[in-house]
This record gives sequence, structure tokens and C-alpha cells, in this order.
Amino acid sequence: MAKYTMERTEFVPHPVGPSEGIIYEIRDLGEMDTQYGTKHKVAVKIQSLNHTMQDGRPFSIQKLMNLSGHDRSDLFKFRCAARGIPVLTDKEAYSFDDQELLGVRLGYVVEHQVSESNGNTYGIVATVWRLEDQTKGEIVLEAQSQTPETATAASAKDKDDLPF
Repeated sequence: MAKYTMERTEFVPHPVGPSEGIIYEIRDLGEMDTQYGTKHKVAVKIQSLNHTMQDGRPFSIQKLMNLSGHDRSDLFKFRCAARGIPVLTDKEAYSFDDQELLGVRLGYVVEHQVSESNGNTYGIVATVWRLEDQTKGEIVLEAQSQTPETATAASAKDKDDLPF
């Protein structure tokens, strides 16, 4: 049996306030238990263009949302804001292709929230809008590699030809 010593690190949340960034990953998190029952979740990950950590890497933040096409859902509102449009058509709303958001440059506001369970402070994305300059900045961060579970789910998804 192997024994490991792990370095203790201090999590530093994304700075509060307005920022600019690029969407570099959309991750299907699958079904997750929530206080409102089981919900299908997606995480949209944003790399900051104007905030860096002490090691020089850009801050990253993610927004978790229910996979929903309803016009009052966070994902619907996020997609409209990121694309710079007032509303999605019914067909667009209920057919989500994550490629529509990858590489989109956004303005966003981060607020801090203290977790009731562990007392840690986390950054949350409160507001987003599409930047006029869609050529601004480069993606530095890489999307996470798939775990065996997500790779299996992704291949099953492709096999079944489901939209997500």
C-alpha cells in the first residue's frame, strides 16, 4: 500500500468586481442531486483576461447551471447574453450545442459567497455580457481531460446521437 504526502494549498477565489474573459470549456456534469431534486447540470468555465494569480496563470471561474431551455432559466439568459441577442428562438432554446459558446469573449461581474458548509469563500458569476471586441485575448487555460466516466458518457451520447 502506498502512502502519499499532499501539499496543503490555500484556495484563492477570483477577485470581486467586473472582469473580462473567454469561455474556454463547457462541461456536461450530468445528473446532480440538488435541494430541488435531481437536475442535469452544465458548467461554463471562463478564463479571466485581466486578473492573474501569483504564479502568472489567469484566474478561472465557472458558472453552474441547469441544462434547461426555459426562457427564465440561467442557461437561457446566459446564452442570450453571451451571444448578444435579446431572446433565443424556441428551436435554439431547446437545442444546446456547446460550440456556440466556446471562445466567446465576455464581460462579467464576480461576487463572493461564503459557503455555509465549510466557511470557504467562493467567487460566483453574477452578471455576463458579450464584449464588442471578440478578438480580445487568447485562451491560456486548457479544458480538463475527460475522466473515464465522462468519456463513457460522451461516447454513449455520440452513439445515441443526442443533442447533449
